[in-house]
Amino acid sequence: MRKFLACYPQPAFPSVSLTGTRCDLSCKHCMGKYLRFMIPCEKPEELLRVGFELAAQGAKGLLISGGYNSAGHVPLEPFLGALRLLKKETGLFLNLHTGLVPKGLVQELAEIEVDMVSFDLVGDGETVEMVSGIRREPEEYGAVLAELLSSIPHVVPHICLGLHAGRMVGESRAIRMLMELEVRSVVFLVLIPTRGTPFERVPPPQLVEVERIFTEARERLPKAELILGCMRPGGRYREKLDELALRKGFSRIALPSPRTVGLAKEMGLEVERLEGCCAIPI
Repeated sequence: MRKFLACYPQPAFPSVSLTGTRCDLSCKHCMGKYLRFMIPCEKPEELLRVGFELAAQGAKGLLISGGYNSAGHVPLEPFLGALRLLKKETGLFLNLHTGLVPKGLVQELAEIEVDMVSFDLVGDGETVEMVSGIRREPEEYGAVLAELLSSIPHVVPHICLGLHAGRMVGESRAIRMLMELEVRSVVFLVLIPTRGTPFERVPPPQLVEVERIFTEARERLPKAELILGCMRPGGRYREKLDELALRKGFSRIALPSPRTVGLAKEMGLEVERLEGCCAIPI
């Protein structure tokens, strides 16, 4: 029987931001607004305090995230010592949202023995420039992802559908890039038209286009686990999106509605609840 995991990050797997609400890039789809929902830890000592407190309260892991610096990655360098101590003393599962980290930093993260990296993969250079204001080509993303895969135990690429102002531009290329790499899981996100950002009036991609990408992913990545992440629009669109993911063979969905869980059971799937980030290995 095919298994379906309904994933709920809170309270076992909270998110922290190493930059508070600050992001040097202020990307057009976010503008740092989603950082407000994370626990601010702008200094190493704050990260240690929060990490130890959460571990004592029963947390299983942490998503370590934050805003990007001008080079396109979360500024992890000042926190390496704190991450090392946190991992050693608490045993928390550490999932790092990194961005385009330089090679040397990848090796330092490997030495710390972080458990997992969530990596934003973009398959179109013009999309990167339009959204973030910096110029980075897909080949650069592929090189960083390959370096991470060779160094970190569990690396999960994340692909945001409709990132190009609601249009599908580089998503197919991103999937083709993954064909050349051995990835065990892929998380798909969908652009949220967020109030107060330049994309607030941009509609998310049409579901027929999403279905095309989901189908392509299943065909081109037959061994990879497909996951629908928490960042996706709400309402009726979300219900239809979740149903589409189920019917396309996705094995995990973050924060599914009761309707989605009920549909999974109607489809004959073995439903289990996962207390944690949707991409963590089990």
